[in-house]
Amino acid sequence: MEMVVMSADQVRTMMIEAASIAVKHNSPPTTLNTPKPKEPVSPEELCKRLDISKPTAWAWERKGILKGYHLGNRKYYLWDEVIAAMQKGREVEA
Repeated sequence: MEMVVMSADQVRTMMIEAASIAVKHNSPPTTLNTPKPKEPVSPEELCKRLDISKPTAWAWERKGILKGYHLGNRKYYLWDEVIAAMQKGREVEA
């Protein structure tokens, strides 16, 4: 096995590119118990419903794909905004 040395910026760029590809290729699940529009979902629930990791959700938020909201020290996402972001990603791909 060969060791590769990368700078933090190179790793960050690689992760952002991977998240972008994941957004384009992951469609939102339609068979799960979908929350009501405007219903807040926790990062854990978001990741479970979209089958993504927390770092992916955070990367999407940093890129402006998702918008996180804070209530006290807890973070939430609005489900209808998540669906809109996923649909927008598919429109860009088409």
